Amino acid sequence: MEISVNLEKLAKQFKKEKLYIVGGWVRDSLLGLEPKDIDITSATSISTVMTICEKLKYKCTIINKKLGTLAISKDGEVYEYTQFRKESYNLSGTHSPDEIEFVKDIESDSLRRDITINAMYYDILTGEIVDPRHGQKDLENKIIRTCNSPNITLKDDGLRILRIIRFASLLNFKISKQTYHYMKVFASHLTLISKERILKEIDALVSSDLVYNNKNQIFLNSLKNLKLVPFIFNSTLTRMKSFDKTDIENFYNLNILSRKIGFYFLIIKNYLKKYTSESQLFYAVNMLLGRDGIKESTSTINLCEKLFTIYQNLNYNHDITNATINYLTLSDSEREIVYTNLNKKSKTILSDNISLVKSHNLPLSVHELDISSQDLIDNKIDRKYISKILSTLYNQVIEMKVKNQKDDLIKLAIDIDKNLKELIKEHL
Repeated sequence: MEISVNLEKLAKQFKKEKLYIVGGWVRDSLLGLEPKDIDITSATSISTVMTICEKLKYKCTIINKKLGTLAISKDGEVYEYTQFRKESYNLSGTHSPDEIEFVKDIESDSLRRDITINAMYYDILTGEIVDPRHGQKDLENKIIRTCNSPNITLKDDGLRILRIIRFASLLNFKISKQTYHYMKVFASHLTLISKERILKEIDALVSSDLVYNNKNQIFLNSLKNLKLVPFIFNSTLTRMKSFDKTDIENFYNLNILSRKIGFYFLIIKNYLKKYTSESQLFYAVNMLLGRDGIKESTSTINLCEKLFTIYQNLNYNHDITNATINYLTLSDSEREIVYTNLNKKSKTILSDNISLVKSHNLPLSVHELDISSQDLIDNKIDRKYISKILSTLYNQVIEMKVKNQKDDLIKLAIDIDKNLKELIKEHL
């Protein structure tokens, strides 16, 4: 295991207590994977560490004084320091430590960590691995276990349920029977976790099997078998049906760029069991992904609604031509999500309609009409009607009631303008 000169120099300043690397860096190094973030720890107080950093001219800032965490950096290298501690949780379900006690021993510090393979300590100066929770053995056996009794670890912080699934998927490891049992027992504790923390886990979970190319279906199968979806998205989702085999296979055929939206798409699909009106779809998507659900970004919510609208219209044979055109305006990764979820018959219909759209050179947007706003102005059409008239012209072209040719479009635009003015006069 290679240690940088800067980190070794820092470790040499820890006179009474040793400085260790802990967590993912140790785990990944032992697995022969490329380590990423470096978390360091010791029994030394953060005030003493800050003094050491000042002496060495390392940049050091407090992340959380209560938890004893610092950010240390030098020459572009960044380390997160944490002082050894014990944690006590109350029964309110806030899932953040109620009491913190700084300790001197690794044994106590290791018990507050999530899983054994993340609780191995590497002595920076001697190269010794201190392994109080037998993480190396679990690495060899490819098993995920909690550091403390899962009855304690998972009750204290329900987010650890998703973290365990993520590491199992990331490394293609099995979850111990006892740990898995208590993941199910405390599944409802996910409703007590902030949506920001859950969103961060989802970002990592959806493509966790692709990080080291450990192809597996642990993520979705765990959500299905542990019945976690209602607790992640909205605890009132009693009508949510389980993912079936095809759903799971379709999801895992998506590339990394499509995974997150593809996951949300699957959630919406399994909630809505039949064709849904535009207003009902808007309500459902916002209930799942919006303020009452997972609190995703507005752009993500809008994209999911758009993709599902296209999917519905194609899959239920509704407004096919318009749906096909909207499908063609999507990016490759967005098309992949829609197409993967279509049934066989709908895929054939889509293919036929793509050929139809291309053969008739139908525009994919208003901007592809063979007419512009200036053309309408030049033909003395009232400026305040231009946007509405262009939209109407586009729909007429899509429905193939008029050709996408300037002369034909201008003639129709003049007629529409005339009808609009007469209609307004009648209501004055």
